[in-house]
Amino acid sequence: MHIDEFRDAFPIRWRGYDRQEVRAELTRMRQESEVLRVDRDAALATADDLTRELEDARSELAEYRVLHAGYSKDNAVSGCIRYLMHVARQKADAFESDARERSEQMLRQAEEVARRQSVLLDETEQETQRRLADAEQRAREIIAAAEAAAAATVAGAPALWPTDLPGPRTTSGPLPIVRPEAEPRGQ
Repeated sequence: MHIDEFRDAFPIRWRGYDRQEVRAELTRMRQESEVLRVDRDAALATADDLTRELEDARSELAEYRVLHAGYSKDNAVSGCIRYLMHVARQKADAFESDARERSEQMLRQAEEVARRQSVLLDETEQETQRRLADAEQRAREIIAAAEAAAAATVAGAPALWPTDLPGPRTTSGPLPIVRPEAEPRGQ
C-alpha cells in the first residue's frame, strides 16, 4: 500500500492513526502473505512435478520415434509390438536392478549377522576356556587339600592297622580263593 492509501484506510486520531486498526491490518496482511507464500510453494512444487512428467513424456516419445523410424504406417502393428517389447524390457531391467539391490542388502545383513555370531562364538570360546582352566585349578587345589588332610590324618593317627595284615594289592585280577583248613572231623 502507498502512504496515501493508508491515510484513507485508517481514521486519524489525536496522535496519529488508530493503533488497533493498524495492528489488525498488519495482521491481516501477514496472514495473506503467508497464504500467498504457501500457494506459491505449492505452485512451484506442482510446476516441478509437471516439468518432470513432461521430460518423461518427451523421453518416451523420443524412444517411440526411434523405434518407429524408417517404418511405414502400413506396418503399425509391428511398430507397436516393438514398442511394447521395448517397454517390457525396460520394466524387466528395473525389476532386475531392484532385485539385485535387495539381494545385495540381504547379503550385507547376513554378513553382519555372521560377523556378530563369529564374535559371540569367539567370546564364548574364550569364556569356556577360562572357566575350564579355573575348574581345573580349583580341582587341583581340592585334591591337594584332600591329600594334605589325609596325610596329616595318617601321620597324626595312632597305628590303627595291625602290622600283620597284608598291604594293598599290586596286581590286578580276581582275588585267589583261600579256603580255611579243614578241621578234623571227629574231634
